[in-house]
Amino acid sequence: MFTDTPPSLEKRLGLMDTFSFSCHSGLSCFNRCCRNKHLPLTPYDVIRMKRALHLLSDDFLSQYAVYRLDPGSGFPVLSLKMKGDDNVCPFVGRDGCKIYDDRPTACRLFPLGRLSALGDEDGIFYLLNIKGCEGTRESKVQSVHQWRADQGFLPYDEMNDRMLEILFHPKRDRSLPLDEGQQQKVMVAGYNVDVFREFVFHTNFFELFRIDKATREKVKKDDEALLKMGFSYLKNVLFR
Repeated sequence: MFTDTPPSLEKRLGLMDTFSFSCHSGLSCFNRCCRNKHLPLTPYDVIRMKRALHLLSDDFLSQYAVYRLDPGSGFPVLSLKMKGDDNVCPFVGRDGCKIYDDRPTACRLFPLGRLSALGDEDGIFYLLNIKGCEGTRESKVQSVHQWRADQGFLPYDEMNDRMLEILFHPKRDRSLPLDEGQQQKVMVAGYNVDVFREFVFHTNFFELFRIDKATREKVKKDDEALLKMGFSYLKNVLFR
């Protein structure tokens, strides 16, 4: 999970600081944390999840995402659409997560939180206060660095930090929220890669932004490469 409010100094964890945690089906609380959550989705989360489900990004967003605007910045905020009266994650099964290898950032980081800001190369982490979680009483001890590596965090870190570069861009006028046109650009270039691909290949985008031939070929099928192009595009159109 992410927060914009820095945790107190005594609660912060560095990369080599350790914590106790292990989650497994032998715990009575297993799968309870997969309900009643506001689970944010990053652009890279959407790519991984829609690909795991063999869906186009448009279909994934309509079926599994909830959209709102941040009242201060006007940036789109996406979260996972929970199901039923119990607000259960649509991907949790009896044996755990059905898309575990492509689970979103917040689930991958659990039981840690991260400060969503730039300025610290490794980020600021802290242990979440999780009521009823038996996993935090398990004997397995690991460092933050080890946990991030074990959870496959490197590609998530790279992509999520690229989005943070836009949210905290030095040229962003924080007194002015994004207008409707800018919000649409963020949604398409950031969260809807399949529609963005149609846009870049069926307009004069490549000529306008002087995209070389090798990059054009790569983004035909490479969603990650296209998302990186989308981030660069957003920096250009939002902060000229």
